[in-house]
Amino acid sequence: MEQGKRLEECLCVRRSIRQFTDQPVERTIIQTLLEMAILAPSASNRQPWRFIILDDPVLVQKIRAFSPGIGGNPPCLIVFCLDSQRLPVMRNGTIDRTCGIIDLAMAAENMMLAATSHGLGTCVIKSYHPQIVKKILELPEQICPEFIVTLGYPKWKVPMPKRRSLEEISSYNLEVSHEHGRDL
Repeated sequence: MEQGKRLEECLCVRRSIRQFTDQPVERTIIQTLLEMAILAPSASNRQPWRFIILDDPVLVQKIRAFSPGIGGNPPCLIVFCLDSQRLPVMRNGTIDRTCGIIDLAMAAENMMLAATSHGLGTCVIKSYHPQIVKKILELPEQICPEFIVTLGYPKWKVPMPKRRSLEEISSYNLEVSHEHGRDL
């Protein structure tokens, strides 16, 4: 029961952090976070993820220059990439990119919750120029950046943003809610 409580605490305090202290993130902690990331489920166990860790301030600044979504001055960036050679293939022979992106998102959530448990802050960044980032990082053709996660020690606590009520966003067994003037 205690483990469940710790997870619930991390879920309740995790926020998107956009301002960081200058303190670097220790590589041993980063390794632990990545170990938690790869425990995520993966379609057909293809594990199409590739993580590029940037903790060199020069490289971080190069990526920031082409990533308008990155705020503050994070000491570490993790570029979440898909390896197209590891994507699942559907029965009709087409490559299933959507499952790969879902796999990456689940790995990112695992990593971000683990980061929270270590007192670190994170934020998923999709506002960046993927082709320029790919070129800066000299990534091979099959490795495609999908999003960036900033990582560092939060400069300050961020309050919980307002959340929609469960009654507004959920229903059981095909119930349809007409509350709030709209159907689900």
